[in-house]
Formats: sequence, structure tokens, C-alpha cells
Amino acid sequence: MGDNEKRPSGLNEGEGSRTADEKYREGATGFAKRTDTLQKGLEAEREVENYRDEYERAEESGKARSAGDLRSDLEGKNDRRR
Repeated sequence: MGDNEKRPSGLNEGEGSRTADEKYREGATGFAKRTDTLQKGLEAEREVENYRDEYERAEESGKARSAGDLRSDLEGKNDRRR
């Protein structure tokens, strides 16, 4: 199938889906063309500064437990650390 041909929908393309990549790139390009990305970046920066404590708490919560903290994390059948 050539790059410009449409692929049948519903087919599993597996990891590295060209269709998903194409949709993402079209969306990102469209957003960049119709949006003042510098302005959006400045707005995001202000948002983070205004809610810094909340973002830091969320980050810490996400880091609170990672794979490997529990014995059961290390006892998986595919564990190569044994």
C-alpha cells in the first residue's frame, strides 16, 4: 500500500501504527497553524506558577509508589532480576 493510500479501518497495525502517527501529526500541525503556540506556552507557564503547590503534590503522589516498592512487584514470572 502506498503512503498516500487509505488503509482499511479496523485492522490492527500493531505497535508503531502509521494511521495513529498520521492522525497525530495532522492534529499537531493543525493546532500549530491555527494557534499562537507562544501565547499558549506563556499561559501554561502562568498556570503552573499559580498552582505550583497543587502540581507539586500531584507529582509527589505519582512518585509515591513505583514498580519495585512491593515484594509482589518483584515476584512476577517475567522478572529477570532473580
